[in-house]
Amino acid sequence: MPSYFDIRNELADKLLKGSHQLAGVPEEDRGAVLRAALDVVPLATDLLRPFPALYADGQSSASRVAFSCLSAAATFPFAPREQIADLGVLTVILFGVDDIADGVAGEWSDDDLTAFLERLGTGLTGEPAGQADPDDGTLGEVLGAWQAWCGRFHGYAGARVHAANLRERLAIAGAAMARERAWASGAEPWPSYDDYLANGLLTILFPTWWAAALAVCGPGSAAAAHWAAIEEAVFFGAACVRLANDIRTFEREKTEGKPNSVSILQSTGLSADQAVLRISSHIDQLDVAHRAALAGVPAELAAIADGQRRSVSFNGRWYMAKDTHAYTVQELAEDLGAHED
Repeated sequence: MPSYFDIRNELADKLLKGSHQLAGVPEEDRGAVLRAALDVVPLATDLLRPFPALYADGQSSASRVAFSCLSAAATFPFAPREQIADLGVLTVILFGVDDIADGVAGEWSDDDLTAFLERLGTGLTGEPAGQADPDDGTLGEVLGAWQAWCGRFHGYAGARVHAANLRERLAIAGAAMARERAWASGAEPWPSYDDYLANGLLTILFPTWWAAALAVCGPGSAAAAHWAAIEEAVFFGAACVRLANDIRTFEREKTEGKPNSVSILQSTGLSADQAVLRISSHIDQLDVAHRAALAGVPAELAAIADGQRRSVSFNGRWYMAKDTHAYTVQELAEDLGAHED
């Protein structure tokens, strides 16, 4: 079987021929987004340098750093450099959390995963979560990177208000990951499409990321009500991104025995082509609902609402074109050069 990072989705490429990885970035902003992403890569790389296991292939030249910085820049292209870097680093760390839950970065029991997630939550209380053990490999490095990130996170004014919600989002995502592991192992039967999506929009870690982004890039006069104001939109956006991710990754997840919206629809008698087309139509419906939910967000959250629209548009269309882990810093620089030519 090919390694995790070598599996490609030829069917998705065929069905989505002509998709472009930057299609979700407004054309007038592409230069600013690409420049901002490339500008923060060195800062993000320095922050992650002590934790090489967070690189998808162990090398910074072909890591997730480029994509993660680009995603953060596509979401908040005009934010300060340090904020974009911190959100890019957060994305890399959450990739690492997902790798641990999926068994990509070593074999970890359910008890190991539970204890690990509890230690992540402790880091958000401002209390020490214990030293990461180098012998824990990727698990220890993810924990170490998270502890360092939390130290910077607590420097943002919004962290005082939103840290508790971020900790809750982590716990909810952890429970959803445990359900996903039970489905994949056969301990529980595969879910229906609707039940899968309700769980999958949590395991994509989009709500977790946005709980952090609200503290980092939200109003300085932070209020707990701000999360309540965007929560519905966050969940619609998460569902869009989860389904787009599923279209990109279903061939890989089939080899892993993991449930995926495409495979679940195939189990009802649809072909893969039919399932992808049905899911694509559902994404369009969810995107309409996402934008409608954002229309009711209070004026003081206008920048967060704009970031939400940008994030879902960028990430959803990116998955229509390619996976995230094979995008290099060199390719990011080439994309900027091509745009400026």
